[in-house]
Amino acid sequence: MNGRFFLSYAVAIPLLCISAALTASGCAKNSSSASSTPTDPFAANAPAQADNSDAPKGPSIEPADSVRAAPPAEQVKVVGSAIKGTLYFPTGDPSTSVLLLEKTMPVEVQANKAFAYDIKVSNVTKIKLEGVEISETVPGTFKIKDVTEGTPDGKSNTVSYLIGALNPGESKIVRLQGTATQSGVLGSCLSAKYNIALCMASNVVAPALKLAAAGPADVSKCEELPYKFTVTNSGSGQARNVKIEAVLPDGLVTKDGKAAVAFDAGTLDAGQSQDYAFVAKANKTGAFAVKATASADEGLVGESQTVNTTVKAPLLQITKTGPEKSFIGQPIAYEITVTNKGDGVAKNTVVFDSTPKGATVQTVSEGGRADSTGKVRWDVGDLAAGAAKKVVVVITAEQAGDMKTAAVASAECAETQSAIMSTTLSGVPAILVQTSDGPDPVRVGDQTTYTVEITNQGTASGTNIKLVATLEDPMDFISATGTTKETVDGKTVIFAPIGDLKPKTKAVFKITVKANKSGDVRFKATITSDQLTRPVEQTEATNFFGN
Repeated sequence: MNGRFFLSYAVAIPLLCISAALTASGCAKNSSSASSTPTDPFAANAPAQADNSDAPKGPSIEPADSVRAAPPAEQVKVVGSAIKGTLYFPTGDPSTSVLLLEKTMPVEVQANKAFAYDIKVSNVTKIKLEGVEISETVPGTFKIKDVTEGTPDGKSNTVSYLIGALNPGESKIVRLQGTATQSGVLGSCLSAKYNIALCMASNVVAPALKLAAAGPADVSKCEELPYKFTVTNSGSGQARNVKIEAVLPDGLVTKDGKAAVAFDAGTLDAGQSQDYAFVAKANKTGAFAVKATASADEGLVGESQTVNTTVKAPLLQITKTGPEKSFIGQPIAYEITVTNKGDGVAKNTVVFDSTPKGATVQTVSEGGRADSTGKVRWDVGDLAAGAAKKVVVVITAEQAGDMKTAAVASAECAETQSAIMSTTLSGVPAILVQTSDGPDPVRVGDQTTYTVEITNQGTASGTNIKLVATLEDPMDFISATGTTKETVDGKTVIFAPIGDLKPKTKAVFKITVKANKSGDVRFKATITSDQLTRPVEQTEATNFFGN
């Protein structure tokens, strides 16, 4: 609205004439103005008071542009040596107006001598006003210090003062100095402008998604792989319909066998976070990269960093070495070596060795223990990648033939491995020949019997064992018995060969002779076999006496 009122007063004239007029105007937008135009208020003979028949009525603060109003007489009055004018703008009614304009000037001033006056502007509403500005129109014979210059032709000047914003009930005062350059009547008019704004604000938000991922760096293939995603609204405003998705790399699946995971985080307020965890398992070793993506309404997207996980596994290898051939009853030493060929630790590694039936454990290396069944166990413990452990077991066997023994290695998260060693066992025949006589001494004419015992003390059969008994001249052959049938050829008794004399068995032969002459005589037994490289000879001395 624009509005103004008019004050006039005499300069160096004892007679003070005041006339004022008010014209108010307004619009339905956000600015308002009014003006007051008396009958040439700057003329020397201006009337003291203007017609106010057009003054606006009613509460509207938006009078038409054509409405003109003059303030009532009580709006301009002399108070002591000052003249004071007031105007409620734009309606003239305090209850329906916006601004209160108050101007105070001396009743009389001296020409060419500066004087001071005040203009006070007040906001009489309950709302804040913007862009408040007052304008003062003065004659060319009046100079406002630092603002206007006088004009030679006496035409009026308009000077504006920017008040700015006024809060409800707030007032501001403009203090001015002016000088009248000639005597006569000095009048001025005030007008006002202001803006009433309807201000609204919307929150401008910028939600943003931040996604973090966490998981193990190194795990064993048999261990679970725990992962966690944390989605955060790192912006302002809500992030709606937030989702997290991740496709697992080949070789990783969830515990229920799925190759992808998805989580619904719903709505996240600014700064809010949600955690989502899942457990994966690996079906092979190697390096795996896990990465997730978060999305929300309005095209919001966030990506996590990549979590690199290396899945390792132990790989056992076992070997067993020993003699391919050995002998029954002889100690046989076997070396068992377990090696971790994988890239992960073989935890709680155990080595077993089984002793076959008919064999007996004699000794085991440090840390091993044998049970009553002949099974030997070594608790090796954790075996690092590339590490190896060697153990030794010594056994004996009592049966000839092909003997197989097996060693087994096992560990957590590793396939059980075994190694079989075959040793061919053979026996060694050991022929013991013993001879005896009885009775001894023997009277000539009497008989004595020689006993020959052939014992296989070895571990293998003796084959084709043949006994030949040789008699000396003082002996006459009487009879013979034994394991095989004998043949007599003069002083030689030949027994048929024993085809197979088992270990720990013996053959017994008896030859009875008659003493025919006294003397120190000898009975000789000669034994040959397939295993003997030369004959075994055994003699028995007997004393024949008498005639």
